[in-house]
Amino acid sequence: MAEHTSKTLKADPEKRSYSVAEAAEILGVSKRSVYNLCAAEAFKTVRIGKKLRISRRSFDEWLDGNSKA
Repeated sequence: MAEHTSKTLKADPEKRSYSVAEAAEILGVSKRSVYNLCAAEAFKTVRIGKKLRISRRSFDEWLDGNSKA
């Protein structure tokens, strides 16, 4: 029988992109707020099917205040 594990998200430092939920957790905001940031082109995103992925590099640069936008 499978052991129950916590569904707490942890951002993997080796990943090249974040999900909206991961970005929301990092920022301590709602997923809607992250979707609004994506719509405002605060950082680079790519849509894969119905999923939106956020470039880790552009997100981290934006968060550090190094964004070129």
